[in-house]
Amino acid sequence: MGGVAPQGGERTFEVLAWLSERHLVLYVPEIEAATTAAAMPEAESAARSLIVDLTGLDPAAVRCEIRMGRARGGLGGPPTPAV
Repeated sequence: MGGVAPQGGERTFEVLAWLSERHLVLYVPEIEAATTAAAMPEAESAARSLIVDLTGLDPAAVRCEIRMGRARGGLGGPPTPAV
């Protein structure tokens, strides 16, 4: 897992977010995993929790860069630009 270059032990993960029916879908391409949040204010916490659960990283060392956009061709493809 590459991630963005750490600063002071931090790792930054790209998170793609899009609306789906009643929630926000959050997909982390680097770890090929997704979760949901009720709304944008909860998105970073939900994404960080997913990353920590799957990688074992310290929660204080995980940063999320969330941007609106959907993964092309299902969850594993390159992102589709937000409209």
